[in-house]
Amino acid sequence: MARKGENIFRRKDGRWEARYVHHYENGKAVYRSLYAGTYAEAKARRQRVQKHSPRAGTKSSAQPCTFQALADLWLADIRMSVRESTYTRYYRIVEKYLSPRFGSQALIRIDPNYLKDLPEELMAKGGTHGGPLAAKTTTDILCVLKSIFRYGSKKGYPVPGTDLLRYPPKHPHAAAIVSEEHRVRLEQCVLKHGDLTGLGILFTLFTGLRIGELCGLRWEDISFAESTVCVSRTVERIADLNAFTGKKTKVILSAPKTESSSRIIPIPDFLIQILQRHRCSPGCYLLTGSEKYTEPHQYYVRYRKYLLKNDIECYSFHALRHTFATRCVEAGFDPKTLSEILGHANISTTMSIYVHPTLRQKRQQMERLTPGYLPPQIYYRPPVHVSKIADGHRHPNLQ
Repeated sequence: MARKGENIFRRKDGRWEARYVHHYENGKAVYRSLYAGTYAEAKARRQRVQKHSPRAGTKSSAQPCTFQALADLWLADIRMSVRESTYTRYYRIVEKYLSPRFGSQALIRIDPNYLKDLPEELMAKGGTHGGPLAAKTTTDILCVLKSIFRYGSKKGYPVPGTDLLRYPPKHPHAAAIVSEEHRVRLEQCVLKHGDLTGLGILFTLFTGLRIGELCGLRWEDISFAESTVCVSRTVERIADLNAFTGKKTKVILSAPKTESSSRIIPIPDFLIQILQRHRCSPGCYLLTGSEKYTEPHQYYVRYRKYLLKNDIECYSFHALRHTFATRCVEAGFDPKTLSEILGHANISTTMSIYVHPTLRQKRQQMERLTPGYLPPQIYYRPPVHVSKIADGHRHPNLQ
C-alpha cells in the first residue's frame, strides 16, 4: 500500500518503489522510479537524488552532488531499458565495489589521479576480504563507473574526467575443446544410454547452444518438418534484490542475452531421428521431459556426473560450444554463417574467442604451401639402409 502523499508504495514482487519528478517536458512532469528492499531505504534513496538533482535545463546546484546520489539516479534511469539480469549485475557492482570507495564523497572532490590507480588497486586487493580481482571483473567495474560519470556529465554534474581511467590489459586464454578421442567416446556413450542428460550433451555438440539456452528449450521450439530449432529463451540464476524473500539469488526465464541470440538453427538429419525417439508434448522441456525446467547449475551437475560415470575427462560444459565452433571452421563453414548459428552480434567475436584451430588443421594449411623448383637433393633425403652403415660410423642422414 502506498504511503499517503509520498508516492512510495510496495510492489507485487515485494520491493518498495519511490517515484519522483526527474524533469519537465512541455510543462509536464516526467517521473522516474527508485527501488529498494524496505520503505526506509527507498525513501532515503529518493531524498538523496532529489537533494542533489539539478533542475531541468540547468547546471547542477552549488551544493556538490555525491557519487551515491548520482549512482542511484543512473540506476533508476536505466532500470527499464536493460534486462533484469543486466540491471542486477550493475546494481551489485555499485553496491559492492563503487559505493564503498566513493559513496558519500562529493563528485567534485574525486581525484582523477586516484582513478588512474584504481584498476591496479582493484586487481590487487579489490575482491572479498582484500583479495585480488580478475581482469574481467575489474573491466566490468570500470565500465559501470565510466557509464555513471558519462551520465553525470550529460546531466550537468561536476564529474571528474575519465581520460586517465584505463582498462587492464587482456590476457585471453585459449578455451579448452573436447579432444576428438573424447568427443567420439562421448557420442558413443550418449547413443548407448539414450537418457535426457546425454541428449542435451549431443544437442550442444551439434548446435552450439549455451547451457542456459539448452535449459530453456521446449519441444515446441523444434520443428521436425523443417529440421530446425528456434532459440527464444534462456534460464539463468541472478541475484535477488528483494529483501523480503530472504534469498540471495533467484532463477528467471527470459529472452536470450542479445537480439542476435534469438535465432533459428538447422538440425542435422541424424539428430532429428534421435530426437524423434524422445519427443514429448510441445510444452515440455527437452532436458526434463516435463513442464518444469531445470536450471543451468543443476544440469551442469548432471553433466559432470555423466562424464565421471563414463570415465571421460571433465571438460567445462562451455567447451562443448567451443568444440562445435572449431569443428565448423574445420568443416569449411563461412564465418558469417557460423556467427549467426552461434548467436553472435559480429563475426570478430566468433573468430577471436570461440574458434581455435587444432594442430591438425594448422598442419593441413601448412601443407598447402608448395615450393618452387628446387634441386631434388635439397629437399629429398634418401632412406637409410642399415646394411650400408659400417660399424663405428654413423650414416650422414643420422648425424
